[in-house]
Amino acid sequence: MSGMSLTGRLFGKGEPGRDRASPETDTSVSRRAISLARQGRFREAIACFDRVLERDPENVKMWNNKGVFFDILGRDEEAIACWDMALTIDPDFAPAWVSRGMLHRRRDRLEEALTCYDRALALNPGSAVAWYNRSGVFVAMHRLDDAIACYEQVLAIDPHFVAAWIDLGYAYFLKHRLEEAITCYDRAIADEPGNVRVWSLKGGALYALGEYRQALACFDRTIAIDPKYAAGWSMKCSVLYHLGMYRHALACADRALEINPSCELTTQARRMLVSLIEEW
Repeated sequence: MSGMSLTGRLFGKGEPGRDRASPETDTSVSRRAISLARQGRFREAIACFDRVLERDPENVKMWNNKGVFFDILGRDEEAIACWDMALTIDPDFAPAWVSRGMLHRRRDRLEEALTCYDRALALNPGSAVAWYNRSGVFVAMHRLDDAIACYEQVLAIDPHFVAAWIDLGYAYFLKHRLEEAITCYDRAIADEPGNVRVWSLKGGALYALGEYRQALACFDRTIAIDPKYAAGWSMKCSVLYHLGMYRHALACADRALEINPSCELTTQARRMLVSLIEEW
């Protein structure tokens, strides 16, 4: 299932809340911190939050965001201390519970994660982010129906939450509800036509339905967007095999293995294709 980006984890993007400082200031600080983090400069990124907290020590957004960065660094105790501080300042600040939940989820403490998301949703039942993260815990617990119910809540709040459409589609795929999965993928594509993963998943659902020509069009789109997407080449290989186009399938297998030489399934498919071509 899909994960959340760093930007999505930082409070202030798409989540309403109480502004103690100018929202422009909080947003610009968070953007600068993200930019530094992407360069591996985490100490400088955290210093961005510290500078705001020096002049505004009750800025719960910055306490939350500082905790997120400590979480990414694996410094759990410091992360939790930041979120405790945010909740001491504002006991109704739901994003601190979401952040705690994400830490527990990353450590496979699923019940603890679920408790955190439930606390967040008790404070803010309209939080699409909290519902989305709650769904991920249910997926990890193999409770797909509960996960689907959460995705539906997310999409009722925000119909353009692309990751929720993708993950809802995949949940339907796992339940063999393939047409519903494709409908979800189409909704995601409408908002993010350049999303490689969703084109690949749609192709996989069509492949499972035996709609090989339509599946082929999806995998062609996938590798047009990202020619180095090995899974796209592998799946195209599978479709071409089913269409009896063995030499073209072999070329796709070779391309996939150039990108990802360790893929055992593609290696096996290549051996089978070579054997079939030699028999001709």
